[in-house]
Amino acid sequence: MNKPSVLYHASPNRKIEIFEPRAEHVRDPLEGPVVFATPDIAYASCFIVESDDSWVQISGFNNVRVVVISDRTRFEREDQGGAIYELPSDTFVNEIRGGAKDEWTSREAVKPITKNVFDSGLDAMLKYAVQVYFVDQETFDHINIADDHGIAILRTLKSENQERNINVCELPKGDFNEK
Repeated sequence: MNKPSVLYHASPNRKIEIFEPRAEHVRDPLEGPVVFATPDIAYASCFIVESDDSWVQISGFNNVRVVVISDRTRFEREDQGGAIYELPSDTFVNEIRGGAKDEWTSREAVKPITKNVFDSGLDAMLKYAVQVYFVDQETFDHINIADDHGIAILRTLKSENQERNINVCELPKGDFNEK
């Protein structure tokens, strides 16, 4: 993959002036403190609202980003908006760990070039065509254990995008190349 000139990082914090490497959300304990970013603004938008994989699943099927949320009330409570920061890619490398090919990391502090502020993380996701699904816990659990990563189940559900008629994307049929 060619190195993009800019990368994106989303945060509920709208006032970040410099990103310092941290080890709070690690993919690999051997990786150490890093700053995460991605060349995919849609993928970045999925991280404006603080969550974890016990109730939110972030995935992708081919080029369609998907977020599945098992607790709408909790999500709405946590969604205080935030910002998507544009970062220079100079110090970033793309060390694929855990299949996360769109995650780039920097071991150095990074000063943002600019930011785009959102009053709602959900609105940011919808703007960038992330397909958002609010489901009950049982459906969420079935999606998480499905051999096809839940795509067959998702195809039977109505996304928030469809509910609001905002940037609706059809999930791919057949095989997909990312989770």
